[in-house]
Amino acid sequence: MTSDNTIRLLLIHDVPAEAQRLVSMLHNAGRPNRAQHVASEAALVKLLQEHPWDLLIAAEQSKKLEAVNAIRTINKLQKDVPTLLLTERDGAQPVVEGLKIGARDVVTVDEDQHLLLVIQRELTALEERRQARLHDRRYHATLKRTKELLDSSKDAIAYISDGLIVYANESFAERFGYQERDDIEYQPLIDMLTEGEQPDARDFLRQCAISNNEVEAQEWQFTAKSAGGSPLPIKAEVLSTIYDEERCLQVRIAASSGNTEELEAQLSEVKNRDTATGLYNRQRFVQLLDNAIQSTTGSQRTGGLMYIEIDRFEESVQQVVGVAGTDELHMKFAQLLQSSARRGDILARYGEESYCLLIPETTPDSAEARSRELLQKIADTIFEAGGKTLHITACIGISLMSETSGNADKVLEQASKAHDSAVANSDGKGNGFALYEPDSQQQGDADTYHRARVVQALEAGNLKLLYQPILSLQGSGEKIYEVLVRLVDGKEQLAPIAFLEALGDAGLSTKMDRWIILSAIKAAAAQRAKGDDVSVLLHLTAASLKDTSLPAWLGVAFKAAKVPPKAVTFQMRAEDIGSNLHAARDFAHLVQEMGCRVAVCHFGTGLSPFKALEHVKVDIAKIDASFVREVQDEGEDSEGLVKLVGQLKEIDTRVIVPHIEQASMLPTLWQSGTDYIQGYYVQPPGDEMDFDFSLD
Repeated sequence: MTSDNTIRLLLIHDVPAEAQRLVSMLHNAGRPNRAQHVASEAALVKLLQEHPWDLLIAAEQSKKLEAVNAIRTINKLQKDVPTLLLTERDGAQPVVEGLKIGARDVVTVDEDQHLLLVIQRELTALEERRQARLHDRRYHATLKRTKELLDSSKDAIAYISDGLIVYANESFAERFGYQERDDIEYQPLIDMLTEGEQPDARDFLRQCAISNNEVEAQEWQFTAKSAGGSPLPIKAEVLSTIYDEERCLQVRIAASSGNTEELEAQLSEVKNRDTATGLYNRQRFVQLLDNAIQSTTGSQRTGGLMYIEIDRFEESVQQVVGVAGTDELHMKFAQLLQSSARRGDILARYGEESYCLLIPETTPDSAEARSRELLQKIADTIFEAGGKTLHITACIGISLMSETSGNADKVLEQASKAHDSAVANSDGKGNGFALYEPDSQQQGDADTYHRARVVQALEAGNLKLLYQPILSLQGSGEKIYEVLVRLVDGKEQLAPIAFLEALGDAGLSTKMDRWIILSAIKAAAAQRAKGDDVSVLLHLTAASLKDTSLPAWLGVAFKAAKVPPKAVTFQMRAEDIGSNLHAARDFAHLVQEMGCRVAVCHFGTGLSPFKALEHVKVDIAKIDASFVREVQDEGEDSEGLVKLVGQLKEIDTRVIVPHIEQASMLPTLWQSGTDYIQGYYVQPPGDEMDFDFSLD
């Protein structure tokens, strides 16, 4: 679970003020939550049966509902809700007692940093368990479909465990002359071979079991005896696999007639090769990479993967020589790579402009040295393609692999990340390489790095605004765009506002806010000058709410940009309002007097979301995305969402429901009185204010 997701939180505490403090602490730490205070076991049972929850935090000394009873209730209902206890006692004893009753951890009251780390750990573990359960369901569904395919297959297939046939399909029984597969199941496979071949067969099957190869099938030719006792020549493939959750061997006899060995070999070769270069294709390479990773198990060998991608492929190759010339270039580039390969290396065409070189055994220094040599060779070569000469370069990402590498996807992802680093380190010029290293940066170092990127982006103008339309569901005719900002410095994408809010850098946050406001209202003014009556929704950080000079600056900015204040809505986070009630109240009052509107986002989180609206008047409330995800992604009913919309309408507040991705949500939202919708169903954020707001 990422830090962006809203936590569904249960709180057990006899002191409501302390429960509210925990909610505010989480919000201030950038962890929005939908909290529910629980005061009785009956209430807990009802909540657990109605909704999924991510976490329960209970005060150890709570009397209304004791922690031990809450944990017992969760276990009785077989719900996966990790429980954390807060204790006022010192020492190890409360920890021991808490763990004994089933709590995940025990944290001392007011140790907020400790609590935040424990919460993140438990939420991550919870997400992993949820994913594991999802994969388990998919796995068993796949097993069921596989069993159906096996039963109907014309290939003769059997699974062998400890020498016994634990499964055979009808085709297998028929191949050996038996009427029913029940006649051979749980019989020794060896007994179906002629006596002279049984010793060699035992050795062969034993070696197949030891090698544990799940990718490369071993060919096995033997003479069996049919049900009537006559000799029966057989050619089979043997593969290590899992059947009925047990390790076993699959024996498959293809349903083919006549001598087709040569044709099958040719077809297999064609299937595994890239047509333009003759190298292995992506699918076959992934299999070979998995084999190489498995072969490192139990050994100290370290292999390496070089991910090679031609720099600026579209402009340096495709636009120069066209489609036919591109294939010719690939053929010659592949020949250059082959000339640099060593014994045991495996080369493949991985993508449109990328190649992979698998090195069975290497060291970091050796892999880097080979990359340096290969890049120099590419840079020194003049390629001829499409009747033209080309000078190209490439970048290489290197990933080492050992028994801890896991699988091919992981190694390829690491090599791809290293390639991206090589491109970034070369300032986009290419002709560089990088070795993947696991991220060992401390958070403080990462914060310093990202802050420097934001500062540099502001100075260099490496920022761009994106506009996402907010569509009126009731046909008001308004044309509202939410304004988002992104860094465009060529490195990994960063949303600077979200980063700065998490970092708590007030000075840089206010500077960023003013840059966004000024840029956005200028863009809106240009659009309005064309006759397009647009308005913008601008997010403000907590730092700007507390900036008493901002309202006066806004008055000047509106006049300079020639934008009416009514065309601007300022959006504040619910957690920021709750933590800065007086500042939010004063800011809202001042900008509303100018003619602007005020909105609150993440609405519905916390223990008492409507409490803040008694002090801060807002015109629009944007519902927290977790309410939408419950309906769209998790299949829950829309009762909670509809109820929240209704409560907002009762206090004359307009409602935006964000993250809409499915048309099926629209009838419910329209009937509930929802004013606006936003999300990828309407349109993703774009570079221009060009959405057609017509409902026709």
